[in-house]
Amino acid sequence: MKILLLTLIFVLSSCSYENEEKYSYPIEKIFYSSKNIFGFENIFGENLYTQDDVKIFGVLHFPENYDPSRKYPLVIASHGSYNWRSHHLKYLEQIRLADFIVFAMHPFDSRNVKSTVGNQINVTSETVIYDMAMSLNLLWEDPRIDNQKIYAAGWSLGGTATLFNAWLPLQKELNKPGVSFSGYLMWYPGCLALPDLDLWDQDLLQIYIGEEDNWTPAEPCVNLVKKINLEGGNASIELYPNSFHSFDGPMPLRLIPDAYSWANCKLKLNSESKKVYDPNNKLLDFSDPQLRRQAYESCATKGEVMAGASPEYKNAAFEHLALLLPKLN
Repeated sequence: MKILLLTLIFVLSSCSYENEEKYSYPIEKIFYSSKNIFGFENIFGENLYTQDDVKIFGVLHFPENYDPSRKYPLVIASHGSYNWRSHHLKYLEQIRLADFIVFAMHPFDSRNVKSTVGNQINVTSETVIYDMAMSLNLLWEDPRIDNQKIYAAGWSLGGTATLFNAWLPLQKELNKPGVSFSGYLMWYPGCLALPDLDLWDQDLLQIYIGEEDNWTPAEPCVNLVKKINLEGGNASIELYPNSFHSFDGPMPLRLIPDAYSWANCKLKLNSESKKVYDPNNKLLDFSDPQLRRQAYESCATKGEVMAGASPEYKNAAFEHLALLLPKLN
């Protein structure tokens, strides 16, 4: 009871995110160290120490009737390119009510960024990948958490971060010894610039995506699931017909004029150099902020992306997750 009271006092005195919304349950804001990463190769080895340090934060959301004497499963979650949105929060609440602690990462709010739509370099995918790994290391030994049941989750950009945290070479590089997620939940991730070495975590990997998604195309995710399962993995994909990006969102289907469509991009990640490359244009450079935009625009295009709710499948992932969560707890 004393722990809960202290947590609530802390929240009321210092929490300023999400319009200072007051919750009916305890939350806890945690600051920790991360980096701003430009270039996937700069996550690895000595290169990492040339990247800027930054203090970031996330928020723990505790389940109903929280009992500080027991350990809880944990979901570490990150949002998409528009920051936290109402449909993301609906899932977080679903997970919390299923008796999980939820750690909501705030990679944008920590860096005073509102959105990466049409920009893609103010917070890079590598940065959010690294933030997620640091979140796992941070919470692994927290006495309130069952570290054999820590799951990664994310939407779009956050889904991409979730996916790459399942790549074993990255785990070996960033995770503390013995530390790993127990599963990965992704909504319309960018299955782009995938490694040319298929070494993936064999724990649960679940993807939800619209078949017509042209922001983060579905086909590479379908192919990846097949590859992982051929190697003995445990990957699944829920593919929703006639559905686009944010098929589960609050807004109707519409054109997003500033968003980049990645449908024509054939980028790969060199597993030795750890550099993203285009087999058809080897001069591209993703580690320089100025040249990175040129690299994107060599294959990605604006003015084509459609996103919004599917009348038929808007609640499909939510309903699927409701059946899955009891198996993870």
